[in-house]
Amino acid sequence: MQPAGPHRRSVLRQLGGLASACALTLPRAVGAADLPTVTLSVPGPGNTVSAPFELALRLGLDKAVGIALRLRFVGGGGVAIKDLETGIAEFAAFGMPAAMVANAEGARIVALAAMDDLPLYTLMLRADLATQVRGLADLRGRTIGVHSNSLATKTTSSQLTELVLRSVGIGPEAVRMVAAGQNWQTQSAVMRSKTVDASMCDEPIGARLEAEGLASVLYSTGRPEDAGKVPGAGFLRATLFSRRDRVEADPALAGRVADLALRCLRWIAGHSAEAMADALQLPAGVEREAFLLVRRRFARMFSTDGKFSNAQLRQTELFTRASSPEHLALKSYELDSMILDRWVGRKP
Repeated sequence: MQPAGPHRRSVLRQLGGLASACALTLPRAVGAADLPTVTLSVPGPGNTVSAPFELALRLGLDKAVGIALRLRFVGGGGVAIKDLETGIAEFAAFGMPAAMVANAEGARIVALAAMDDLPLYTLMLRADLATQVRGLADLRGRTIGVHSNSLATKTTSSQLTELVLRSVGIGPEAVRMVAAGQNWQTQSAVMRSKTVDASMCDEPIGARLEAEGLASVLYSTGRPEDAGKVPGAGFLRATLFSRRDRVEADPALAGRVADLALRCLRWIAGHSAEAMADALQLPAGVEREAFLLVRRRFARMFSTDGKFSNAQLRQTELFTRASSPEHLALKSYELDSMILDRWVGRKP
């Protein structure tokens, strides 16, 4: 494959900065000054992983559990893992498969609540390549965007991308993966600049790329015929995490944040897509319409109860091990060892 040209390198450097250094926060609600500040690292903003926590701030649910939530938006799960490990954030939300790999390599991450019931990823093809790339097999030799700005850390999007490509006989060495971030600004930028040929996107970002004529769908975990190409496609993605030593030192705080996650999920389960869009203050236009389309189409995109599903955890182990067959530590690592379900419970 040809190395990236000067323009592509410039765009990638800018995106790397956006993905890692842009620790954004929504304004703290009035009256929260006396509450303990809790930092949660999450890829975003504006995707299905960050949405419940963005909602929490808009509705003041953090104050209801006695904390002042600060959202640190990052470019992918790899950055969120580092935030937990270094203490930049006390809590984080990202993909369970990435956390499983990190723990197999010695991390101390624990899972506190399941945030989704259907992992939503969409592999989007740049619009001007529609006649050249007619299927997954045509991606050989192409440049593909994945979420995290730290490609040394295998994130869930890169795990899924590798499995999808393997399903058509393409190994990871036959493509070039670059960081594309996990929000609209970075994903749209890599498409417009032609930095990538395709990108593994969150929703509703994928839907918005399509609506704005920037890209079309090549693969979606939301389509059963596509999901069936990947072992363990029913894996648990968005999960609330902390560090084991931090939870042991202050279990009451961990319980408050788990309660916050449950309040978010219950609110979502009890309200319409339109009500959620209103609560998130999404303006009229393409962004709002893309959110409504995805929310209506995929009713299972958010968990309704935060409980850890035993079936979903087994799917997660299958997915994670299949995505890293060379990783010997993963073969014996038991996912249940990192599940703390005391605040949310279990289900079959």
